[in-house]
Amino acid sequence: MMGVLHHHLIWGLVGAVFVGFFAVQTVLIQPASQPPQGLKLAFDLIWLGIMYGTLDGLLLSVLPVFATWRAMKIRGWTDHWRGRIASGGLALAISVLVIALYHLGYPEFRGYQVVMIMVGVGIMSLVYLITGNPLTPVLGHIAMHIAAVLHGINSVSQLPPHYYQESIALIVRYLIH
Repeated sequence: MMGVLHHHLIWGLVGAVFVGFFAVQTVLIQPASQPPQGLKLAFDLIWLGIMYGTLDGLLLSVLPVFATWRAMKIRGWTDHWRGRIASGGLALAISVLVIALYHLGYPEFRGYQVVMIMVGVGIMSLVYLITGNPLTPVLGHIAMHIAAVLHGINSVSQLPPHYYQESIALIVRYLIH
């Protein structure tokens, strides 16, 4: 696993800064709301920012792209430049399909919003293909989710639906008491 992270590490970090910057901008153009305070802020930064951002990056970009690329490599399709381009296109298409199917499971992401998400996260997958390093989409997602927590959970679309957050809050309160 460490070999995958070290592969094109500098390019992966440059890609992460690139996609992270633009992902954060998509958060900042939305209306702001009061961010959580104190322990709730720390919990949300860790859970929604780092953990959820990591899982989104891995499941939506890294896994589909990596699995598709690996399958095409085993078949010998990546041995020549045309095959690499076709394999990359297929990997990107599968990633965008996974992005769409995942987000269509949420009622608030049906319609034009899912297309915008497909484009935004699809760009993260594309930059991962270009850099060859999985840190690109993972760190990009983490940056976006942390920005969403700090910008205000109640007014941004980049975090889990609000009814999910209310459920987590009820669970946390139950566990504490």
